Amino acid sequence: MSILDNRVLYPGDTIGVIGDSSNGPMIVAAARQSGFKVGAYGADETSEMLQLADFKIVGSLSDKDRLQDFAERCDVVTYDSENLSADLLGFLADKTLLPQGSDLQSMMADRLLERAFYEQMNVNVAPYATIVSLDDVYQSINSIGYPALLKPIQKDLAHGEEIQINTQTDIAQAAGLTDWGTYILESTVNYARELSVTVARTAEGEASLFPPAEIKRQGNHIQWVYLPVQLAADVKAEMDRICHEIVANLSYVGVFDVDFMLTESNAIYVKAIIPTFSEAGRIFDRAATVTQYEQHLRAIAGLPLSDVEVLKPTVLAAFNASQLNAMRTQWQIKKNWHFTYYHRFKKEDENDLVGHVIVQGDDVNKLLEQLEDTEIWSTAKAADDDQD
Repeated sequence: MSILDNRVLYPGDTIGVIGDSSNGPMIVAAARQSGFKVGAYGADETSEMLQLADFKIVGSLSDKDRLQDFAERCDVVTYDSENLSADLLGFLADKTLLPQGSDLQSMMADRLLERAFYEQMNVNVAPYATIVSLDDVYQSINSIGYPALLKPIQKDLAHGEEIQINTQTDIAQAAGLTDWGTYILESTVNYARELSVTVARTAEGEASLFPPAEIKRQGNHIQWVYLPVQLAADVKAEMDRICHEIVANLSYVGVFDVDFMLTESNAIYVKAIIPTFSEAGRIFDRAATVTQYEQHLRAIAGLPLSDVEVLKPTVLAAFNASQLNAMRTQWQIKKNWHFTYYHRFKKEDENDLVGHVIVQGDDVNKLLEQLEDTEIWSTAKAADDDQD
């Protein structure tokens, strides 16, 4: 590790942000509040992230000249999205300090590398097989079992698609898919609960774990995130062990998220590692003494990490474009609801998430009941079921 990797940033130093997800404005605002000068890079000069920054450079992710200009104007660059390519991140790391690096991003983009990493740490993974031809699916399905998912190795594969295989007749749907690359056939884990742990890591390998939050989904989208959660002591201890093992095996600096699946018998599987801020981590904007954005800045600026203490029971509820009118009603009457709207999102689809509300009180079950009583999310669930 070089001396540069251990440098401390001070107010007035420049942090660059690239990625322009809905987390972009949050990290820009937190950095400016901490006294840093902030630059933002993105393709849309009207985006909220670019508008909030002290300076912006408008360009595509393939424009090497503009990217180099951006990198050289920053003391440190950080990214807010898991969708940036490792090649792009490697290019930036050659031009400036990129504490997060590109290794974790590269590993999480490749499903085989991802699973090898989990197995190295003695973490449960769903049974899987490598697929290079349709014959491999027929040969592997008996050991994998039904239902199974066929997924491309590369998560960002442009022509890749996931296929659920419930019976042998479904396998024919996969004909031609392997022309685009290697796939994996993975068993479906029948899990009862999904839990998220937000982790911060310093350059020296110090770790700080936010408390686990439970996730409820509606289709592929997060519907609710809440804490505190009830976990058996041995389950919590194993989740902590896994998070610390991940920290010990990475050179990444900053905040990342570990998503866990928990079965009825309390078997633990890692669902995903998100190599930057997560949607679930937004609950700490109000739930704890420090946010994921503040903790991330402390890590990449070479500062000691803050102690994380939960302030009170909290629920985060995400809402989509079709729920906007209903949210306007709640805006007027709910004194314990705190609203966040993602300005950068256009209402292209009614199912696109456009914001979230954080609800706080003395009892998480009563908060969940309060959300249920509005019927805002039950209506959306019924629509979701109709589409299925």
